[in-house]
Amino acid sequence: MKRLLTAAICLCLLCAVVTAQGDRADGANEILAVVNGKAITYQEIVGDTDMQLEINATRAMQRVPPDVSDKEIERQLVFQLLSSYVINKLLDAEADRVQLNITDAQMRNVMTRQKKKLGIGDYDIKSWANYLKEKYNLTPKEYLERTRGEIRRNEILNYMAGAYGPLPAQYPLEIYFSLSVTPAEMREEFERTAENQRIARNIDFRQFRLLYPAETSIDTKRKLVNAVAEGDTSVHARVEKNESLESASEGLAKLIQDLSLPGVKLEISERTVAKDDSELDPTAYQMVLSVSARGGVSEVGSVRETDDEGQQYEGVMFVQLFSREDGDRRDFESPKVQEGIRIGLENQRLMLNRAKVEQALLKRAAIVPEKLFAR
Repeated sequence: MKRLLTAAICLCLLCAVVTAQGDRADGANEILAVVNGKAITYQEIVGDTDMQLEINATRAMQRVPPDVSDKEIERQLVFQLLSSYVINKLLDAEADRVQLNITDAQMRNVMTRQKKKLGIGDYDIKSWANYLKEKYNLTPKEYLERTRGEIRRNEILNYMAGAYGPLPAQYPLEIYFSLSVTPAEMREEFERTAENQRIARNIDFRQFRLLYPAETSIDTKRKLVNAVAEGDTSVHARVEKNESLESASEGLAKLIQDLSLPGVKLEISERTVAKDDSELDPTAYQMVLSVSARGGVSEVGSVRETDDEGQQYEGVMFVQLFSREDGDRRDFESPKVQEGIRIGLENQRLMLNRAKVEQALLKRAAIVPEKLFAR
């Protein structure tokens, strides 16, 4: 399932690379795509991106050899960013069409939470302005509007992916995928994993979780998830090769620092022995059951939660199991069993639905190879 979910998250990257590859590596102002009649160029993406920051983060996460030039990495990044750039414009168009608004009151709450996490007082205008200038080279007003746009795109994507249930009448969106899980689907999932559905005790484990505020930009979410789950240098792959969680997460921690992401939480638990499922949340317990009782690393799964202050988080997690003791098969009629299965299926489906929405949106964009345009 890890491969499936990771592929869903990164679905759109492939089409950008395949259709936009060119022989030129000089950063020419190539037309890479046309969205709603407007061209997207190479230099437009470079101009809207803190490219040096992205290059440094790529070197850290992918262990790029020093003989690879910044210009080569830049070109790779532009093509990787293209699909996100296109999708963002398409999401903006959908939000405009249904007049989805993020109110000033909502934005004040978001800014207040961010300042609090940074230790900046809500009315400390000077410190806030200095922070934004140093980290993003933006004024408070520019940062506010950029964040409003990111929240708006996330909101419209969530509506189309079914995260908020059936579509409300005021949002007659043409693209929609349901998130609901039926009792029959829960039963089918239970039977499919019947041998793993046993009562576990004396669970010796560690847990990895990466959580980011729900309003985090779609492109940044992709970077973070890729760093955890995609490729041989990902956190998950390195832990599977018996590297410690702390060592495997060093590159991710640097990426979070380099990207200056307020509110992102990287949580690595101490090695703990839980007596039974009463000491684990349903998602973690399902992950514990998914690997051999002798130990192993679970697949990467998604997680959603809300803290005591109302901040909504999304993210990914996995469990490193050292050992457990298995007892009798669990009872499907148990509310806790059904809750765990339902949460797991909904989280998987939400990730897949988001990828389906992006794929459906991309069909509305004309990705054009640059060789078709005269110089």
